Amino acid sequence: MPVSTQQGINYQFIDNPGKPTVVLAHPLGMNMHVWDYLVPDLTTNFSILRFDLAGHGDSTPYSADTTSLEDSRLVDDLLQLCDELGIATFHFVGTSIGGMLGQQLLASASERLLSATLTNTGMKIGSREGWLDRQAKVMQQSLSTLAPSLVTRWFSPESTERYPNLLSQWASLLARTDDHSYGLLCAWLGEQDMSESLEATDIPVLLIAGEDDVATPTSDLIALGKALNKPVAELKQTGHVPSLESSREFTQLVRDHLTSVK
Repeated sequence: MPVSTQQGINYQFIDNPGKPTVVLAHPLGMNMHVWDYLVPDLTTNFSILRFDLAGHGDSTPYSADTTSLEDSRLVDDLLQLCDELGIATFHFVGTSIGGMLGQQLLASASERLLSATLTNTGMKIGSREGWLDRQAKVMQQSLSTLAPSLVTRWFSPESTERYPNLLSQWASLLARTDDHSYGLLCAWLGEQDMSESLEATDIPVLLIAGEDDVATPTSDLIALGKALNKPVAELKQTGHVPSLESSREFTQLVRDHLTSVK
């Protein structure tokens, strides 16, 4: 059952004693339920930690007097949560902003990682100006107003046709996200550029792209793969959120990757 830490992070920790932990980090504007199809398939062989970003899901928003986030804020908060739960090392799976968090872990806390799966992300996502413009619009108009237009960028046309309720379901969840926290994370993303911080690594890394992802196209993952000296798997007819759009194929890729790590 999800509970809250002292930092106000809402999380679910499925403790499978003696099994390594998989940490799951969701995309901006979503929440831990983006992993609902993946978690049941992993619980036999792994412990699972999934959580909501600040102001997302049931996590406490950033305070109103917080005007910016330190570059290491997301890493620091996650590692503090892992420390509180006694998780020394872990596999990491992150999509979009979650994938940016994973890159920071590779660069600054690689000793904590057993492996990393980074999906639909890039060493730099979008532009600083674009993210600041998004932040300004959210603060002026609110996510409840902008949500329907934002979620259309998340999914491929095939996905929205296959799952007719996908857009309305996630637009409703996005609309309940805290505007201030979302805006701060937009600004944080605009400042992140990992192109000078990453290098080839012996840590097992799986990179996954979506063929129809307009936010982080396959070319972004290929560039990341060159920096890390890792290959990229591309899921066809898939947009920005493969754990929902291509759940069967995505789960197979992640499970095979995790079980291959010795």
